[in-house]
Amino acid sequence: MLRPLALLCLLASLVPLARAQVEPLVVERLRAPRAPSVDVGDRTMTLVRIDLSAYRLRFLNESHDGPRRPLPDWVRDFRLAGGINAGMFLPSGRSCGFLMAEGEVRSDRHPAATRWNALLGFSPLGEDAPLAIGGGCGADLPAMRARYGSVLQSRRLMIDCDGRPTGWRTNRFSAAAIGRDAEGRAVFVHVRTPYRMQVLSEMLADGLGLRGLAFMEGGPEASLVVDVPGAEVREMGSYEDGFYPSDDNHEFWDLPNVVGFERR
Repeated sequence: MLRPLALLCLLASLVPLARAQVEPLVVERLRAPRAPSVDVGDRTMTLVRIDLSAYRLRFLNESHDGPRRPLPDWVRDFRLAGGINAGMFLPSGRSCGFLMAEGEVRSDRHPAATRWNALLGFSPLGEDAPLAIGGGCGADLPAMRARYGSVLQSRRLMIDCDGRPTGWRTNRFSAAAIGRDAEGRAVFVHVRTPYRMQVLSEMLADGLGLRGLAFMEGGPEASLVVDVPGAEVREMGSYEDGFYPSDDNHEFWDLPNVVGFERR
């Protein structure tokens, strides 16, 4: 949602906490090597790696798929295997950036690419990879629209397509993000502990094989759900400087736009 988070619409080793693998899905929980500058949170970083030969991604939007609801309800109502935020949104529910779902433009907003520099593309129209990260590390919006049926412009690229952190300076907040790894899998990321995104990007770029990561949402609305037997995930955000400076949120907030994944 558009708030103070964005006013316009070390390598110690990563400590594994848990890992669940239900082919072709992997859930990893890692302890972040750096403590946050605000004394809240358990430093857990959750990564869900999704094999796109077995799962397909899809957008769900309040404008087309019924009223906004918490992410677990989106997953349940549409019989998804899981989901995450589909970027920041205006009070109306409209995406802050461009959004096209299966060839249909659902948000024709075009914020400056210098500040909204991440693109997510899936549902390829040709022989392209099933998921692409563009913008600051790849194809621009016209090229992505020509190659993919579903395209989202999001606030910021956190890790480029060579796996390098981009140095985005922010306030501190919980975060949700979507990327791809060196094996071509989609990677959904959630970190409830509030970090500045420059710090979080540097930690996520360290040895996890990410090749592009786009920020989706921050604060209490940042959500991640997986509903697969043996690999269940229920993650919600909380802290956000200037909006919700507390770690006491324990409910999923309503979302108007999500990226879900389902079995092919």
